[in-house]
Amino acid sequence: MRKISIVALAVLLVMAGVFLDRYLFSAHKAAADDNVIIIAQTTKNQTGQWVAKIDNKTLSLDEFGREFSVHVYSLPIDEVQKNIYKNDIGNKKKFLTNLINEHLIYQKAINKGYDKRKDVLDLVQAVKRRAIIQVYLNEQIEPKLKDVPDEQIEAIYNQNKKLFAGVDVEVAGQQIKMQLLQRQYNDYLNELIDELKGEAKVIKNEDVKL
Repeated sequence: MRKISIVALAVLLVMAGVFLDRYLFSAHKAAADDNVIIIAQTTKNQTGQWVAKIDNKTLSLDEFGREFSVHVYSLPIDEVQKNIYKNDIGNKKKFLTNLINEHLIYQKAINKGYDKRKDVLDLVQAVKRRAIIQVYLNEQIEPKLKDVPDEQIEAIYNQNKKLFAGVDVEVAGQQIKMQLLQRQYNDYLNELIDELKGEAKVIKNEDVKL
């Protein structure tokens, strides 16, 4: 059984409260006229190509590829599922539609000066810090996580059947696996934090009321 990306899932949940969910618009028509948005049919092998034009903004194939890669990276699924997802042309087309919607709203917000607001700049800085942390922890901790044996999952399930009453066996197994991986992750994270605290000088001002 492959490991589940705990960090990606945790950060996705955090960022869900910050960023507009691209798939919020998936059931709606793009908020622009066909004369404003032109979508090009492209392939990965084409260079210097564009995938969409929105007024005077051109979204290149390379830009789209980077955006899509970030989107796939943040999905709470394992690597096998991610490979299947990113090779599905339907997912790419759906993402492009939602990406266009984002650009439309983003440009409107820029025109109204939201990019200069202090609260927005503070939010951007916080998101940047957490994104760097996400990638760092993903590379430092996740490779250390050990796969949870099916026998261990089954043993825990059998010992706690009452807790999983009415829950599908496979779903219960995934919940148990997730909890065990989370426990591993937390142990490694605590070790890392203890190590960093030992190397750094941290002082809290107890006289200041938060």
